[in-house]
Amino acid sequence: MILLVLSFLASGIDCGLSAKAKLPSLRDFKGLQTAFFDDESGHRYLRVGYREATAEKPKVGFLRLGLAFLKIHDLHIDLDARWARKETLLDLFQKVSAKRGVRYAVAEPIELVIRPQTGDAFRITATKGKFTSAGALRVWGDVQIARGETISRRGNISLTADPLSNSLLLSMDDGKETISIPLKSESTAKTVLSKSKKP
Repeated sequence: MILLVLSFLASGIDCGLSAKAKLPSLRDFKGLQTAFFDDESGHRYLRVGYREATAEKPKVGFLRLGLAFLKIHDLHIDLDARWARKETLLDLFQKVSAKRGVRYAVAEPIELVIRPQTGDAFRITATKGKFTSAGALRVWGDVQIARGETISRRGNISLTADPLSNSLLLSMDDGKETISIPLKSESTAKTVLSKSKKP
């Protein structure tokens, strides 16, 4: 199941930029927060919220270009890798990135929290973020990544769901350093299911 907010990026961005659109767009909501849960365990694996979304036309000197882009203000994404499935995230990333309107959507600022199987959460903040045509969530501009008491600054960070392994990949500074974050495995899902069936 695709999260409402991010599914708007997959199906509703063109709606936000087209006067003929009938479906609601991200601009129709303010202070939206929503969450999705794993069908088998009931645990939350994804939560997304933002303050508001506005359509803006880029300015070059005294001129404004005719093509509008969507700005999502104060986007917050909280992803729990303990309960997120690879197939779900791959589907989400692919649908969002495949849409033509995605290249006109930018989050300013963005906060991304990734909760791994073990250890402290990764907390990433940046002035800008967007989905790329390559299927990645890319953040840049005053990027800071914190885990526990360790804090570092980066030029940019990209997040992708790796189709060859059951993991998320955090690529920092254009691939100079990569962190693999395991996702929920099938064995975990079966264990949770078997425990829930016990009287």
